[in-house]
Amino acid sequence: MIKKILVLGLIIAAASALVYSQFGSTVDKYLPVSAVAQDLDSLKDTTTSRVNHEIDKTVDTVGSKIEQIKPAAEEINPIKKIEEKITMPEPKTYRGQVYEKNQDQSCKISVPKLARTVNGIKELTYTITLPDCQFEKHQPVQITQTPNSGYLSSSQPSDATSFTVTAMPSSQIFDTLQLKTVRNMDNTVSIQYEDTSGKTLKVTVNLRNSEKQLFSGEFFASKFDTNVNDVSNSPHIIEMIVEHADYGTVYSSVFNPQGNEQTTINGVFTK
Repeated sequence: MIKKILVLGLIIAAASALVYSQFGSTVDKYLPVSAVAQDLDSLKDTTTSRVNHEIDKTVDTVGSKIEQIKPAAEEINPIKKIEEKITMPEPKTYRGQVYEKNQDQSCKISVPKLARTVNGIKELTYTITLPDCQFEKHQPVQITQTPNSGYLSSSQPSDATSFTVTAMPSSQIFDTLQLKTVRNMDNTVSIQYEDTSGKTLKVTVNLRNSEKQLFSGEFFASKFDTNVNDVSNSPHIIEMIVEHADYGTVYSSVFNPQGNEQTTINGVFTK
């Protein structure tokens, strides 16, 4: 049995040698081992190069996108933009009139344009108390309102506002226009207007107290006198707007506070 196996093995070996001798060169010709190895190395290099190229492209693309979405320094720090939006309002000027002068030289000044609305009710006027007052009673004055902070946007006075009171420039006072109000014993008020130049075009008169409008009227004359009933002793204010041929539009206001014993008050017309 063993002899048979040995003989079979010798036959297979001889056959293999014969086949290689006949076809071995042909196999080497068409499928050389060295060529296969070179192809594998080339494939590896090509694959590695392509992978590196794609990685570089991805890095460049991501870097470009990051540059596009990266905020600028001024966008990170919004202070500059906030400063651009916050502007300091210009000082404003208003007309006023001294309506009370005390023995300690303090005085109270009426500024109708600064009247506030409190609990839904508009004040008759806004009062500025001046400790060391250099002005006379009924003298017109000019008030300059200066906001102390950039966030103040309202024209109404507040803790962030300071006032400077100066004499009304003489160039803005019109002596030819005269307003006189007289409080009568029968609780009526007489409003007397006269323009010595005779060039008044129209006069608009409003009289009101803290509760209601007491009188409103228009006059087309350079001189008139009218009475308003039921004014009593309550605080009231008379405002007058004059359209004048030479002066344009000029204003006057007379504030009569509670308990004022004076029966006659002269108003002064200013721009």
